[in-house]
Amino acid sequence: MDDKNRHLSEQDILRITQESLHKTFGQLGLIEINKAHKGVLGNFVEENVFKYKANSDDHPDFIDAQIELKVTPVKCDDRGNFTSKERLVLNMIDYFKEESATFETSSFYRKNRRLLVWFYQYVKGKAQCDFEITAWDLFEFEHSLDYKVIRRDWEIIHEKIKKGNAHEISESDTTFLAACTKGADSSQTRKQPNSVILAKPRAYSFKNSFMTRLYREAIHNIAPYVSFISDEEWMKNPLEEIYKEKLSKFHGMSIVDLKHIFYINSKAKQLPFLIAQKMLGLSGKDSSTQEMADAGIKLKIVRLKKNGKPHESMSFPAFDFTELISVPWELSEIREEFVDWKLMFFVFKDDDNGVCRFDRVQFWNIPNSIVDGQIKKMYEEAASLIKNGTALSFINGKIVDRFAKESRNGNGVCHIRPHGRNKADVFKLPVIDKETNLSKYTKQSFWFNSNFIKKILEEN
Repeated sequence: MDDKNRHLSEQDILRITQESLHKTFGQLGLIEINKAHKGVLGNFVEENVFKYKANSDDHPDFIDAQIELKVTPVKCDDRGNFTSKERLVLNMIDYFKEESATFETSSFYRKNRRLLVWFYQYVKGKAQCDFEITAWDLFEFEHSLDYKVIRRDWEIIHEKIKKGNAHEISESDTTFLAACTKGADSSQTRKQPNSVILAKPRAYSFKNSFMTRLYREAIHNIAPYVSFISDEEWMKNPLEEIYKEKLSKFHGMSIVDLKHIFYINSKAKQLPFLIAQKMLGLSGKDSSTQEMADAGIKLKIVRLKKNGKPHESMSFPAFDFTELISVPWELSEIREEFVDWKLMFFVFKDDDNGVCRFDRVQFWNIPNSIVDGQIKKMYEEAASLIKNGTALSFINGKIVDRFAKESRNGNGVCHIRPHGRNKADVFKLPVIDKETNLSKYTKQSFWFNSNFIKKILEEN
């Protein structure tokens, strides 16, 4: 292994890359792997394909070509669409160096201006040596439509560092580029400029949703979602502002009026969702426009009583019991989703006469303090119950779970309750329950408490 290979020409780098396309990691020489380390496949490519020692210095991996190498997984979802499996972590942030930097002198710009991304297909249950490298892209953000948004994201992060607020950085502050937490656990901290408050170590990263955008557009040149606005339009202004402006014309309209406008003939409980779809130009089961998917924005319908309290709690996707006990919180996909998501509330409210009207669109970033506070605590409590085989019990002859509920052992933010289509919609229990002897149980998910939703809408 010789670091002279960090001085390969761009032509040689891309030749080796093309030769590796559609090969598995096993065909490239991988025999066994340490699954606990997320970056190990990237290290393998550096050391066994390009034959230089994996590094974390300030230079791009290929110094002369000014190219940084990254290896990242994609997966196929239930609808046959390819999505990124995780965010792409770039380089660590030195708060003191970045505080005095401009965008062009920042470590992010210098190291990641030309990014060679190898995509491989992740398949659950498959050995890592059998994962196939399916595509690659040399991404130069300065020459992409994404440039203005990426630069705007960097400036949001930079402003917090300059003001001594690095401890308040949240991944959901930004759209494509984020500052994700790094470290073995959430207790690690470091000093920051202009403040005595310690901040978590962070690295620049491209969000999961942005990596999906990059893969779909640069590799397949496909857009499986409907666009609500043009790329050119939303590169000029924050997406939230554009959406609020375009949807303001519906403010105050009743559900009955909106049904007529959009030719909806339904009395179903999901009527507000159907109306929101039509407002956004969506149909079928779609709940995201192209730009919402790219920016990690999740549509959530909230119907308020006239006193401002939601009619019901708010659900999130079901979690797998096995993954809950096998993956620590800091590495879990659940955490990654919560820190990346920005929620877009379509708020409907009952007026004094009981008429339900479209009230507004409101955006909300889930603060890190809640993600790594109440949600993490509930995740770990649920994992402990499952791991110990004590999640279920008999009460009055019925099987009930011991997960915290909104009105029982709650934390004021979230709770856990069923989220399957019916009782037959189950996940396997990795540990057989001691009291009930069950080996599977109804799918569960996190839910935000209705009172917590009310508080969010009042304070933001």
